Amino acid sequence: MQEIEAYSHFIKNFFTAYYPISEKSTLLMLSIATVKHLKKDDYLLAVGQISKDVHILYKGIVVSSFLYDDGSTYHKNIFLEGDFVGSTVSALKNEPSNFALEVVEDCIIISFDYKKYRTLIEENVDLKNFYISYLEKNWVIDKEQREIEIVMKEAKVRYINYINQHVDIEKRIPLHYIASHLGITPTQLSRIRKDLKKKL
Repeated sequence: MQEIEAYSHFIKNFFTAYYPISEKSTLLMLSIATVKHLKKDDYLLAVGQISKDVHILYKGIVVSSFLYDDGSTYHKNIFLEGDFVGSTVSALKNEPSNFALEVVEDCIIISFDYKKYRTLIEENVDLKNFYISYLEKNWVIDKEQREIEIVMKEAKVRYINYINQHVDIEKRIPLHYIASHLGITPTQLSRIRKDLKKKL
């Protein structure tokens, strides 16, 4: 508990960014939280493993990835500081995860036991309202926006928007992760970057 107290301000800010939660609820969340320190190339969750926790990324980068039958990899999401990380479907259904959570930069992660987390949400109105607000923002609004961008906006525009939103991301992770996340090939990304450099 002593280590987690060092992150109490960060944790409260994370929740209240979506919905104001009480001091009581903050303390309840802290009581089920643990701190994990992971190194680059570690796995927070492996394919086929059942997710038992949800996490907030305090520092570092985690990428969710699928492995296709032909051996190629699709990097579905890139999680950065302040993001919620986990396999919600695996935790909800208590089934093996279909994707891996790979650490691509040394991380500090705040973890919450999923069953205890769900119990607190069910028993506390402010945490339930946080949960609803979080789902609406990330799994309805942002998800729809990303799907629209992939269909409606050309690759160059998607790339420019992404790097403008995430400064220095290209210095922190391999470019093919970014390409996969944007739904383009590494070759396409290379051409886009070369074209943009010519225009500078």
